[in-house]
Amino acid sequence: MTRALVSTVATFAVCLVGVSVAAQDQARQGAEAKLAAQTFEHYEGVRKALAADKLTDVAPHARQLSASTEAVGGAPARKAADALAAAKTIEDARKQFGELSLILVPKFQQANIPGVTAFMCSMKNQPWAQRGEAVENPYFGKSMLTCGSAIPRK
Repeated sequence: MTRALVSTVATFAVCLVGVSVAAQDQARQGAEAKLAAQTFEHYEGVRKALAADKLTDVAPHARQLSASTEAVGGAPARKAADALAAAKTIEDARKQFGELSLILVPKFQQANIPGVTAFMCSMKNQPWAQRGEAVENPYFGKSMLTCGSAIPRK
């Protein structure tokens, strides 16, 4: 009888540890999703500026984006955000935005941010994410604003 009791207690302890680890993992994923959603807001500001061909509106959002992007996409994302903030031409800003998007779009999709859709620009072979489903291509701005196709959620 003692062996059975010890076995039951051991099994219960293992179950408790498993539940605790699962709860910690779920909390971590929730925190990551929240940070991704906060980062997305500044990313979306940059995207809107590029779609509207407004370079002057890029840098303020890019500086804010730079502050949080490393936690979401690592050092390469921070480097791309810093380069985006320093861009002197709209072409350079779009290039840096593309580099940043390669890193962040999968993170935004993984976070499953409500109302956010990922798209692909087939002309540039670059992704982007935006709020809503009406295409507003940041890589060509007003000249090809509606060019792009939705990327299915994984």
